Amino acid sequence: MNGKWPKVMLMSGLTSAWLLYDIATATEAPRQAVAILQYGLLACALIGLVGSVVMAASEK
Repeated sequence: MNGKWPKVMLMSGLTSAWLLYDIATATEAPRQAVAILQYGLLACALIGLVGSVVMAASEK
């Protein structure tokens, strides 16, 4: 599995894990704008992860 898709999978997976950890371990509720930004970034990272898995699988 060569190419850019494994790198995209790694980056979006790490970003998703970091954001989930950050959201789960928050000691206080963030401001609404920050929460919306975090959930938006998490959604984009998860979409990137799923998309890169699909693209990597379709290359085989």
